Amino acid sequence: MKNIIRTVLLTVLIVAIFKGVSTDQWDSSITAVIVSGILFLVTFISAKSSRGSSAYTGSDSSVYSSSNSSHSHTDCGGGDSGGGCD
Repeated sequence: MKNIIRTVLLTVLIVAIFKGVSTDQWDSSITAVIVSGILFLVTFISAKSSRGSSAYTGSDSSVYSSSNSSHSHTDCGGGDSGGGCD
C-alpha cells in the first residue's frame, strides 16, 4: 500500500515540476510540488520509525527456553557412590 502511495506522490511531484518548467508558471504548481514532496518524504520517515520500534519482539525467557530445549537435565543420582548416567 505504501508503494502505491509513494508512486502516486512521485508522479504528482514529477508532473507538477514538468508543468512548472514547461509553462514557466510556478504559481500554480509550487503548492503541489511542496505538498507532494513533503508527503513523499514522510512515507519514508514513518516506515523507518515503525520498523525500528518492532525490530525485536522476543524476550529473554523465550530465547533461553528455545536455546535449551535440546538439552535434558536429568538427575542420575549417585552422589558420592558414583552412579552416573550412561
